[in-house]
Amino acid sequence: MINAMNIEALEAEARQTAIKHVSNMLQRPDQLEKVDQYKRRVIRKKTSVEGMLKTAMQTQLDGVRTGLIHLQTSQQDIHEIKKTLKEVEETFPVVPNLVEKLKLVREESMKHSQYVAAMENLKHIFNVPETVQKTRDAIAESDLLIAHQYMTDLENSRDDLLYELHRLPATSTADKNMLKHYYSEVEKLSEELGKQLWLIIRLTLNSVRKEPAIIVTALRIIEREEKADAMAIKRYDTTGFMPTGRPKQWRKRVFEILEEAISERIAGNQFHERAQNKMWLVLHMEVTRILFIEDLKVVKQACVPCFPPHYNIVQEMLHLYHKCLSSHLQELANELEGNEYVTLLNWVQSYEGPELMGHNDLKFDIKSEGLPPLLPKPIVEELTSKYCATVEKNYKEWLSNTIAREVKDWSSNNQPECDESRHYQTTTPVIVFQMIDQHLQVARTVTKTLVNRVLIISMDHLSAFAKQYKDAVNKYSKSHFENRNQLFTPNM
Repeated sequence: MINAMNIEALEAEARQTAIKHVSNMLQRPDQLEKVDQYKRRVIRKKTSVEGMLKTAMQTQLDGVRTGLIHLQTSQQDIHEIKKTLKEVEETFPVVPNLVEKLKLVREESMKHSQYVAAMENLKHIFNVPETVQKTRDAIAESDLLIAHQYMTDLENSRDDLLYELHRLPATSTADKNMLKHYYSEVEKLSEELGKQLWLIIRLTLNSVRKEPAIIVTALRIIEREEKADAMAIKRYDTTGFMPTGRPKQWRKRVFEILEEAISERIAGNQFHERAQNKMWLVLHMEVTRILFIEDLKVVKQACVPCFPPHYNIVQEMLHLYHKCLSSHLQELANELEGNEYVTLLNWVQSYEGPELMGHNDLKFDIKSEGLPPLLPKPIVEELTSKYCATVEKNYKEWLSNTIAREVKDWSSNNQPECDESRHYQTTTPVIVFQMIDQHLQVARTVTKTLVNRVLIISMDHLSAFAKQYKDAVNKYSKSHFENRNQLFTPNM
């Protein structure tokens, strides 16, 4: 009843709206000529709305039909699940008795599995001493791929047998120890093969230029061991069994060896000591610069084709060189003295520039590579402070000696120096200002901040020098009245 009333109200409202709409359209006589046009427009609109309603209704009906189908399927699935659960409930009480009945079958199955493993590895078990010797011979002849294949066969045989023992509920420790003792040479073979590989990796920069195949062979073996590590870890997660010597982590060892080699290479190019050559640090840093450029060029050009892409060898080697150089410079920083502080600071300042990392053959951007500063800020500040202390010490000694030399000249019976016009002169101001300029020029090679610090130190000591010089002149003046034999007037 309510729905009928609503429909009648809607129809009445629609009729009123239509009347209002028609009256609006036919307010002028000339609009009567367009009645047919209005009728056609309304008919088209009505047809369009009816089509949309039909489409909407069809969509709704399709949705309802699909929902009913899903409900029917779900009802069937629920029925099947109930049936299966009932069967499980009926079967479950029988399981304990079945387990007890199948105990002998399970034991026989485990024995059968062990026998199968033993049969599969029987050849290797009997030939272990012979295979060990073949492996050693292959290593000695640098036939590393064959040696690795022999070693892999031995390891697989040992690990399969140990795994079968691991599966036994009450494994005898004596059996395990006996098996491990029988295969004890296999671990030694792994170490021997590893030594050969690490020797090759240590000489990477030489090998990639002369015999790249050697590096490729070594890396193939290392990658095979990485896969074996991954499989061993995966099996450990499910069974709790980890083969002897796993994981070897040889890929990680590759970068450790490279780091050791780079560190030795950087430290080994120091050919002079301070006692032999005062320019030892300048020579050492220049050789280091050249070595860096040449080595990183080789890495970019020759190492990339030899190393697997996931090694990211260029970035890794760049980080290793940077790290090793940073450690070496921090060690050097504790051994420096005098102007050597500035030499090191200047080299560090130019490290990122075109002379080294920004060289045309390298073009590395330290910041974008995410590398830390070559020297930590506290060490840079410490070196700067030590250099400033050295400058102060130099000023004290040099200016004091300058005054002493002046006083000595005044006390002698020699005429003062003369210039080209025969006017008396002293070179002391020139010497003092040359000294200041020299320190400022050296500081300018590092940073503007150091120039400012050295300038302040220079001004402080120049003021002190002026006061000392004035005191020396007054003292000389007083001494004249005690001894009139001095060349007082020319000196003054």
